[in-house]
Amino acid sequence: MIQSVKQIIIVLGCALLTTVSLVGCSSSTKVVDPKTFGPVPSTAELASEYNTRIEPLDSFWSRISIRAKGKYDNGDPYEEQGTGHLQIQRPGNISLSIRKLGELYFSYGANHEHYWAINLLDKEHKTMQIGRLDRMTPEKAAIVGMQVHPGQLSALMGLQPIDLTKAGGTRWAPDGKSVGVTSSSPWGSFTLWIDPRTYQAVRSEAFNSQGSLIATVSLTRFTDAKIPDARPIQVPGKVEIRYPNDEEGFVRIEISEPAQRTIRPMVFDPNKLNRGNRIHETIDLDAFDTPASTDSDLNGD
Repeated sequence: MIQSVKQIIIVLGCALLTTVSLVGCSSSTKVVDPKTFGPVPSTAELASEYNTRIEPLDSFWSRISIRAKGKYDNGDPYEEQGTGHLQIQRPGNISLSIRKLGELYFSYGANHEHYWAINLLDKEHKTMQIGRLDRMTPEKAAIVGMQVHPGQLSALMGLQPIDLTKAGGTRWAPDGKSVGVTSSSPWGSFTLWIDPRTYQAVRSEAFNSQGSLIATVSLTRFTDAKIPDARPIQVPGKVEIRYPNDEEGFVRIEISEPAQRTIRPMVFDPNKLNRGNRIHETIDLDAFDTPASTDSDLNGD
């Protein structure tokens, strides 16, 4: 079960949520002559419209249901389901909690300094894995079940503005229904495929530093996210993540009651989460680096 929980979090790494691995999400489409599509929107034009649409969602809260299907490293199949909450506060705070039978049993989070994973499956030995964000590596991310950098998760889900300082050119999808814009990420790059009629991200892809596809994320069933004293914003109601090395496996996140709302600071504070969940063991993921970490705040002090 622990491994399947990691598969769920790979989303979100994509984040979730993320990296949103997240090839199999791209639908089979008929390839037509690109000359019939007309001029491709520029990066600046696409980013301006896209960013204007989602800018009010500086904080995002939603209920979620998650279903994960795949195989363990030894080849045995698994299928798990759970419910929980997804909470994002731009630019870099993210929290994903998963419950089963009403009880919290796993959560993942990151802020501008740290990333962490909390495992409450064993009530007699609750654990937290934590490390500094500036010392995070793909290998450490894999320990907590991530394949993408936490800062990339909300972007892969179509909830983060496009940063023009990191974005490259644009191109039509083979079916002419969306325009791709690629941005650099801490460990590689990712591509958002945006519908030029609605300026909604309908698909995203994450790539490693060698340019290999890590994950594909399909974004569908758009639903209204409530904004206080303003018109709602359409966000993906279904996020499906698939991986190149697992044709049958997937992580499916159903989003409900999305809204912009004030989020409790505690969910982005690993020290308070450590104490609040009465963690028995805190594992410093940077402890064996060279030089070894001496930060006392990794121990929940």
